[in-house]
Amino acid sequence: VVDWNAMEASAFRSATKAVRMRTVRAMVAARGDAKGGGTCLEQLYAAVDAKPKVPVLELRRTSKGRGMVALEDIEAGQVMVRVPMRHVIHVIEDEGTGADGDVRLAKKLFWTLSAEAESENETSSQRWELYARMLPTRTGCAALWDEETIEEMQFLPAVESALRLKDRFQLEADRAVQEHAIPCHAMMWALSIVHSRSFAVCNERGKRIRALVPVADLFNHKSDEPAAAGALDMQLGEGETGEAWHLVMDAHSKPWFQMSALEACIPGEEIFINYGHETSAELLTSYGFIPDPNPSEYVPLYQNMHELLEDDQFLETPSFPTMQRMREMLISSRSVDAPLAIRPGGVRSAGHLLGCLRVLYAQDHELGFLHEKFNVSLGELVFEWEESLDGCPKESRRKEIERLAIRQCSIRAIELLAEFPTTHEEDVEILDGLKLDLGKEQPEEGFGQVTREWLHSEFLDDIESRKVVDFVMALRYRLQLKSIIEQFLEEVLKMGFDEEELCMGETF
Repeated sequence: VVDWNAMEASAFRSATKAVRMRTVRAMVAARGDAKGGGTCLEQLYAAVDAKPKVPVLELRRTSKGRGMVALEDIEAGQVMVRVPMRHVIHVIEDEGTGADGDVRLAKKLFWTLSAEAESENETSSQRWELYARMLPTRTGCAALWDEETIEEMQFLPAVESALRLKDRFQLEADRAVQEHAIPCHAMMWALSIVHSRSFAVCNERGKRIRALVPVADLFNHKSDEPAAAGALDMQLGEGETGEAWHLVMDAHSKPWFQMSALEACIPGEEIFINYGHETSAELLTSYGFIPDPNPSEYVPLYQNMHELLEDDQFLETPSFPTMQRMREMLISSRSVDAPLAIRPGGVRSAGHLLGCLRVLYAQDHELGFLHEKFNVSLGELVFEWEESLDGCPKESRRKEIERLAIRQCSIRAIELLAEFPTTHEEDVEILDGLKLDLGKEQPEEGFGQVTREWLHSEFLDDIESRKVVDFVMALRYRLQLKSIIEQFLEEVLKMGFDEEELCMGETF
């Protein structure tokens, strides 16, 4: 574990200064050069021939650092911006070249932005110079942290995921140096931009395209509530994604990238899109920020259904036929791949996991009364009792099974909490001691500094100050997980469980 308290005081001062400068840099980059006529965004909007001709949004300072704000009333489903694909940096992902789409797109981004002006026409050169000015030099994604800082996330699945992506980034950057003489730092940067700003769409032939879209990549993320996300997933037809972006064809059969509003907005309100049902670990690893709160976050108590079935320490040993029937019900369920987890919102929000445990605690003659249904309020499939059927277990028996299920979840949650090297209280104390004001989310930084010279330069960074900022993000991530677990356990205690029943020690 890194001894963060022993770091040089100058590193903390540098980090604090860097944080304070971020918003200033972002606004300077967005403001642009008055000689060019209008803000940088206005110039870029015109350079990529975006529609509608008169923009309905603009880039402003927001609670997220900077974001797209409505200039007029916008209705749900209304087209906010369209960009012709001829002005989009993109690759077809399934071209069979042997290289992954994100790697090819990262190389294409580097080559597009670093091309010398004299080798292109002046308009094209200006277009990509403007686009580069809207990109950060650093996204803050955990995949670019050092290994010590990644390990400070403390939750093993998150740590392993970030390390895998970091190793992959480094491998591809090393290859780019050897095969194309692309500077290592530039390739790592390009990969982080692709992972944090690119869109996936399908063209008219059904080919999957990965694209970096000027203007459209400036929208911030807003997580869906699980109930809303689940309801939308159930309504979608085959091939539908429910995303705000699509590829459309104009009257001349030319492709355009189109971004539509997910919900109505009034003038001055920030317009959000949804990047996907991403956990905080996924967002931090690829995008570099953590929503606070994040309705899509969850803490898995079991990694898969097989692990749940093997955890039989609390069960009375059922007969072999009964166990086989239970296994068949769970393994063949439509929600077999859904997270077996607790979520923000306490006990009720762990509906899927509790439903699976109902199956395991039911007796053979009771299993037929448990059916998998879509729970509208939770947005997920849950094994629930069919109370209308004759012979359904009485309420007292159902409550007994529910209590056993909650107890098993609680004990598992306590075990997981004990695996963290630090407690919630210790993390809060560390965070307070740093006195580093990052806001609720870590904004990107270095706007207006991405140039051809920077891409080809020998990379220099204030490593120590960055390390402190990254550590704070790792600390906030693990605090969010611990808060979800503790909220669940606090509610369980209020339900009448006692600490002895849950085998609670000094952990909670």
